[in-house]
Amino acid sequence: MIQTKFPIVYQDRGDAEAIIKLEIFSFYAEKEKTVYLVHDYTIIDDVQEIYKAKEVAYSNQQINDIDAFILANYNLSGLSKTEREWKKIAIALMLDTKTNLLENSGKTIYRLEPDDWEFSPQPNPED
Repeated sequence: MIQTKFPIVYQDRGDAEAIIKLEIFSFYAEKEKTVYLVHDYTIIDDVQEIYKAKEVAYSNQQINDIDAFILANYNLSGLSKTEREWKKIAIALMLDTKTNLLENSGKTIYRLEPDDWEFSPQPNPED
C-alpha cells in the first residue's frame, strides 16, 4: 500500500536498514467503528518480511469524513468497486501516516518526514 522512499534504520536497537512497507492486512466493522490490522513489513533485497502488526480503530464519523475527502479530491473512475474501496484504504493510510505526527518531534512513524512516504508499486498480475 505505502512504503518509505528509501531504506531506513528501523530497529529500536541496532542499525539494520530496510524499506518499510505499511499495509492494511484486514479489517472488521463493529457498530460504532472499524478496526484495521496494519502490518509493517521490512523489504531487504526484494524480500518482504513482517516486522510489526498493530490494530487501529476509527469511528464511523472519521471514516465518513475521510471517505468524503477522498471522493472530493481523488479520481477513482475506471476502478471496480473492490478496487475503488482498496484504493480509498491506501489513500487513507497515506493521509493518516503523513498527518498523524508524533507529538514531540512532529515526525511520522519511524521518525520520518511526511514526504518520505510513497505508494507501493502495484504488483504485476502476470508475475
